[in-house]
Amino acid sequence: MDKGITVRELAKDLLDAIRQGYGDRHILISGDDEGNSYHTLFFSLSWDEDMIKQALELEHDDHTPDEVVILG
Repeated sequence: MDKGITVRELAKDLLDAIRQGYGDRHILISGDDEGNSYHTLFFSLSWDEDMIKQALELEHDDHTPDEVVILG
């Protein structure tokens, strides 16, 4: 089962985007794992334990609290 990208993978992709001149662009994120809709990314990373526990109650994948951070 694919659990998505890691913080390291995201950091590498973001650095690549900056190097290619996209550093001042805004970020859109998909509304679901199939890319059926998109919305603006408004918040950065959070590793707040309470937020993660609440998010995992709504998540449809199979993660544990020690596997995730929130990007929202």
